Amino acid sequence: MNKNSPLETKQILANTLIDLLESKPFPKITVNELCAKSMIVRSTFYLHFQDKYELLSYCLNKISKELDELMETHAPKDFFVVLLSKCQEKEKVFYNLFETEINEELIEMFYQFFSRYISLVLEEKLSKGSLLPGPVESVIAFYVSGLVGMTFRWIKSNYKQPKEVLASCQYQMMKDLF
Repeated sequence: MNKNSPLETKQILANTLIDLLESKPFPKITVNELCAKSMIVRSTFYLHFQDKYELLSYCLNKISKELDELMETHAPKDFFVVLLSKCQEKEKVFYNLFETEINEELIEMFYQFFSRYISLVLEEKLSKGSLLPGPVESVIAFYVSGLVGMTFRWIKSNYKQPKEVLASCQYQMMKDLF
């Protein structure tokens, strides 16, 4: 039996969870199944994660970091298409996270991500002397709720609308901020 480093073990389990989410909803995935598919014994799983929800959180944090990198490397007009493309690359994964229930942690990940993005945009706008229609926190909440809601409805619809149409709509609704 190979001995993996803690980071390698976490990565193996994260990859296994993502693989399983390609074919089944999160609530139907068990720790036993994760361990069997990853060939990691159950006790080792519990050395690294409290439960499958903590493993999901680990995966979502990695995705959030990838999204942060996208935000830094793309102009606002292109960013929404790139973001939705990333979601669609793992369309079954995201769909299976929402198939049976709303995953609060996933919503929070998107909320925090969009909050960081809009905060950066607003900071730049304020530094140029622009006025906002209300307190910064309220403006952020308004835009983030809309972006997150639109993105989740798109995922829940099984990507019914072309990503370019949704991205254009999101950009048009926010272009006053840019």
